[in-house]
Amino acid sequence: MSLLDNLKKNNILIKPETKNRWEIITEMVELAARNRDISQSDAACITSSLIEREKSMSTGIGNGVAIPHCSTEKVNEIVTVLAVTPRGINFESIDNEPVKIVILLIVPKDKLTQHIKTLANIAKMMNDAELREKILSLKTPDSIIKMLKSYSPA
Repeated sequence: MSLLDNLKKNNILIKPETKNRWEIITEMVELAARNRDISQSDAACITSSLIEREKSMSTGIGNGVAIPHCSTEKVNEIVTVLAVTPRGINFESIDNEPVKIVILLIVPKDKLTQHIKTLANIAKMMNDAELREKILSLKTPDSIIKMLKSYSPA
């Protein structure tokens, strides 16, 4: 599973105004609910799961990237939301650097193997400094999707 497998252009936030990791997680879940990728009635429960997961251990993986994630019975397919925050947000990342690319994953409870593979693939992809720079330089969801489709690791 790659980042593109479940990422839709309407689930990409460019320059959100949020100031901390709790707000960005909430905003990203609200976007998924507005786009009907999760039900509005499940949004609070999913947000709570994501925040609890984040409180137990930061999902800031370093290099300006965080991958908040949770598994839930509230979805049947992986829901992916991407946010680009050029100012950066403190995620208490392992390298203590601000996070500028947030990739939120909501994964079905019964797809643990898929969950782990998706996390690993995204982490590997986001290890590419050139890719991160390109994502940060783009101004529209369309351009991000187009660039990700053309991406091939060195």
